[in-house]
Amino acid sequence: MKLARIIGRVTLHSVDPAYRGARFLLAHPWSPKVPEPTDGTLRKANSFVVYDNLGASPGDLIGYTDGGEAAAPFADDTPCDAYTSAIIDTLTHVPFPAK
Repeated sequence: MKLARIIGRVTLHSVDPAYRGARFLLAHPWSPKVPEPTDGTLRKANSFVVYDNLGASPGDLIGYTDGGEAAAPFADDTPCDAYTSAIIDTLTHVPFPAK
């Protein structure tokens, strides 16, 4: 599982029935090594679309699964590149001391 910050929503004109009951969100990768800007800008990284059925909102930190495992929650063959697997309420990061 990787972490990302939700930065927006994706609006579709029509949706495949396999995706019923959820939505697509725009996410930006999160890393503990690179602090997030405080002025509302984004770090240099590629944003991506994630399938969400947990109810994440813009500004939320999420855990997501990508690749072939992202399609695992679906009963039928459904194309999905990234899937929201957790909404992170609190995150504590204590880096190892440098050697």
